[in-house]
Amino acid sequence: MYEGWRKNDPSVEWIQKTEDFINRAFSSSRIGRVWCPCSICRNYQRQSKKEMSGHLCKNGYVPNYEVWVHHGEELPRGHAPEGQADNDSDLDRMEEMIQDLGEDPDLVFPENPEDPQPSEVKIFFDLLKAAEEPLHEHTRVTILAFVTRLMAIKSKFAFSNNCLNELLNLISDVLPPNHKMPKDVYQSRKLLSGLGMDYQKIDVCPGNCMLFWKENEKLDKCLRCSESRFVEVVNEDGEKLTTQVAKKQLRYMPLTPRVKRLFLSKNTAKHMRWHKERERENPQVMMHPSDSDAWKALDDFDSDFASEARNIRIGLATDGFSPFNMTASPYSCWPVFAVPYNLPPHLCMKYDYMFLCLIIPGPEHPGKHLNVMLEPLVDELKKLWEGVEAYDCYKKERFNLRVAYLWSIHDFMAYGIFAGWSCHGKLTCPICGKDTDCFRLEFGGKICYFDCHRCFLPLDHPFRFEANEFRKDTIVTKGPPKRLSGAEIHAALDNLKPDGTGYLGFGIEHNWTHKCSLWELPYTEALILMHNIDVMHQERNVAESIISTCMDFPDKTKDNIKARKDLEKICNRPSLVLLQSGAKPRASFCLKSKQKKEVMVWLKNLKFPDGYAAGFRRSVNLRTGKMNGLKSHDYHIMMERLLPVMFRGYLNNDVWTALAELSYFYRQLCAKEIKKDVMEKLEKEIPVLICKLEKIFPPGFFNPMQHLLVHLPYEAKIGGPVQYRWMYHIERALKKLSAMVGNKGRVEGCIAEEFKYKEISAFTSVYFAEEHNVNAPTLRYNVDQAGPDSKLKILSFEGKTVGASTEYHIGREEKLDALLYMYENMEEMTPYFK
Repeated sequence: MYEGWRKNDPSVEWIQKTEDFINRAFSSSRIGRVWCPCSICRNYQRQSKKEMSGHLCKNGYVPNYEVWVHHGEELPRGHAPEGQADNDSDLDRMEEMIQDLGEDPDLVFPENPEDPQPSEVKIFFDLLKAAEEPLHEHTRVTILAFVTRLMAIKSKFAFSNNCLNELLNLISDVLPPNHKMPKDVYQSRKLLSGLGMDYQKIDVCPGNCMLFWKENEKLDKCLRCSESRFVEVVNEDGEKLTTQVAKKQLRYMPLTPRVKRLFLSKNTAKHMRWHKERERENPQVMMHPSDSDAWKALDDFDSDFASEARNIRIGLATDGFSPFNMTASPYSCWPVFAVPYNLPPHLCMKYDYMFLCLIIPGPEHPGKHLNVMLEPLVDELKKLWEGVEAYDCYKKERFNLRVAYLWSIHDFMAYGIFAGWSCHGKLTCPICGKDTDCFRLEFGGKICYFDCHRCFLPLDHPFRFEANEFRKDTIVTKGPPKRLSGAEIHAALDNLKPDGTGYLGFGIEHNWTHKCSLWELPYTEALILMHNIDVMHQERNVAESIISTCMDFPDKTKDNIKARKDLEKICNRPSLVLLQSGAKPRASFCLKSKQKKEVMVWLKNLKFPDGYAAGFRRSVNLRTGKMNGLKSHDYHIMMERLLPVMFRGYLNNDVWTALAELSYFYRQLCAKEIKKDVMEKLEKEIPVLICKLEKIFPPGFFNPMQHLLVHLPYEAKIGGPVQYRWMYHIERALKKLSAMVGNKGRVEGCIAEEFKYKEISAFTSVYFAEEHNVNAPTLRYNVDQAGPDSKLKILSFEGKTVGASTEYHIGREEKLDALLYMYENMEEMTPYFK
């Protein structure tokens, strides 16, 4: 192909081979431009078909370009194309990113390059130009590489726009006069708009009654409450004027382009197939949602959906948070996240793979009007179930991508809002429904689930017939409440009859406040776990109740004066009845003052391995005898690891055994890998354990959170490990959203803008060189520095110690212990012991 070329006078054979080469190169190009292999462009510039033909005739081919890696051929192992190293990890790959983006089916390129271009195609070519054009003549860093790296830094360190503008001004003064760097944040954002990470603003009725979109987009007033859509002002003449500024806006980030973007990165596209292509060592072990019955039930419902490994199952998560401090006016903003579950465990639930779909505006929480806010998302989920065209960069093919809702993740209060079941009153539990014996405490005033768990025991269990160990003179013969299927719940919702303010029978027959719009999805009857009980908050509440009660913290204990009055009326426990003086006798589950102090000193001095847990040194206050500021993860560690140690030797054996069994229950439930038969065993054991606790603690201890213990093993059995169904990851994401709010008067707008550039940063950083990727994890240890120089393996390790050295003189016994340890663990000593 290279022989026969003469400048402007090539041979006929050369022309024929070059035409074949050009036709081959452009056959796989959607954008009408490919890398030009002439001796001037050297595969660094893209050209049209006509321009490339002229370049090759005039300049000839770049020398030694024998493997057409830039034009469809695969590179043999151990070889590199002209101008590239074997390892390109130290190079930014912006051209590869543009090539991947060009495969997006939503981009429709005109067949004739001279025809008018659609706006999205024009934006794409502006992005392509920025990827090829250097920042100035003395560098090979392109405009796009500079802007994407700059915005990644802004996203990670939360720079304000003003701060970034000042930095751009400073950099501009340093660069040559003819540089092409964007002058401010606005120009940078305009350039990156070609990446397609945008969102929509939908006007909302101030009372959250309706959305002004679709057929209602042009209305000026709410159809239900007649509230004006726009802000009204009074001019100087006292006349009321209606502006075009909406009173409230919902930010909606479409899910479709974001799930399609997952397949435009080769590595991520490969990971999206992991759940089906992996090899399971033990079919009985569940380590991922794809191992669960909930996942398999959806597969059984639609075999076509199950047959395509790239079809995505998502979970929806939401919770309210306030971006202000505790002293400010109350404000509740509700983001809604979508989490794809196809990814392997080390990527699934990670922040970079969470999609922020909705930002529901405050200042009040949406309540039952959350249904209204979910309308755009539910409408899109219906379309995604039918499928959209997507491109797989890993398989190099187009396919029909479908997405299905699998379940939701919330704390218990948000569970009620999202599912439409009020988590207040006597029918608090959405699983037990009306078939429950809970009651309201006369003195405590709260809903109590005391003695509501013997019905879950086997019919011949002795606890059922103990008349005075639970409620006075009460035995239990009935069975457990029936768990309704998706079809039965759907039918119950369809049979609800409105009564003006709600539904007939509310609080007596049911607790439905509204019908969740997710029931409009065509496959909801196949979902056997539509909503999850959040183990994070449930475990925290149980742990806090146990520790506060056993440590007898005055303001938090469940064993207060009111609880003792309720106990006297409900139970037959004369040793715990209040004395005539009004004092309460010390219960067997409460520590003495001296014991309490010993436990708190132990907690204060307790140390954990690095990264395992936070220390309790700052939370324990020995002067006041209280523990303050504990987080959910602190209670998680205390419940599963510390609880049996804390109280061993202080409490009676029956009390300590029950608490140790509860700790072991949570440890098995929260394991990274669980077995279905183990969860079935826990499902049988947990009612017995709750009954043991009911024989120990007063009725006021057993609020709805303690009751939810009985349902957790079943959800783990059909939903898989709790790590994919609890709120830890969502709470961390909410904390990051809170940090994005720079303008307290525009909370939702700040979050939408910053999260958009977080998504851009996450997508583009895949194509950065390792040294340029600010999102790459950094090592916390000095492993790249030389360790101690020693010929003994036991004294050799990587890195170096941190901090100043201290001098310590060991005693004779410590020296002998150290020598014994060395002799037993040194490989060099093995020959001497033979």
